Amino acid sequence: MAIMEFLLQNKVNTTTMIGVDSNTGTTRYLFDRNIGLGYTSSGYNSTTAATITYSFTAATVLSTLLIQNHNLKEFSVYYNGTTTNSLFSTTTNSITSTYISFSSITVSSIHLRAINTIAGSVEKKVGEMVATERKLLFERNPSFNDFDYDLIRKQIVHEMPDGGAVVYNISNKYRATLSWKYITETFRNDLLGVFETALPVYFLPKPTATAWDGRAYECNWIGEFNFRPSSNIDASGFSGKLLLRQTPTG
Repeated sequence: MAIMEFLLQNKVNTTTMIGVDSNTGTTRYLFDRNIGLGYTSSGYNSTTAATITYSFTAATVLSTLLIQNHNLKEFSVYYNGTTTNSLFSTTTNSITSTYISFSSITVSSIHLRAINTIAGSVEKKVGEMVATERKLLFERNPSFNDFDYDLIRKQIVHEMPDGGAVVYNISNKYRATLSWKYITETFRNDLLGVFETALPVYFLPKPTATAWDGRAYECNWIGEFNFRPSSNIDASGFSGKLLLRQTPTG
């Protein structure tokens, strides 16, 4: 299994940072943390390239790009230019979520250049595009029994006079509890560093450059930091757990 990781929040959070060739009214869906809504090109339902540009107001460090719920078959990613400084390129993609990891670079802009789609000759679509930086690659994953997660469904239920029910489903939100025993002091301190920021992080249960399942959740660390020595022998390491709750959509 791939090693879990925390990423920083998306470094793009406003439409003024985004440039597209068409259909600017849907650019906000690129960072709204709802993969069901997405940017869609208009008039680019052929092999004419459509480009999404993220421009930063200051030099920005990146090491990870998440492209979720997309239909792109042939596409490339560049930085500081639309056809130079390649970060990623494929002509045969067949999966709808792509995880791109690279050595940390400092950029002024990144550019997704989409040429063709998986279905062929339809408009280009991207549900979310998260440009960010790795915060922490876990030393090791929790064991199977120490990783508990689910989706919480927010819904409104109206009981009708005949005993039936009308249900309004609002949204599903992710939560997870991760526990470890006997982790190293280094990993314990790394987790403390995440806790002390008091900021949301993206949690990736299965990051990988191939066959990524598309799951990435912006979460808050809920509650306390409780990693303590596992025994009275210092060398035995530390044990504790953390609770993650997904943030609201933007």
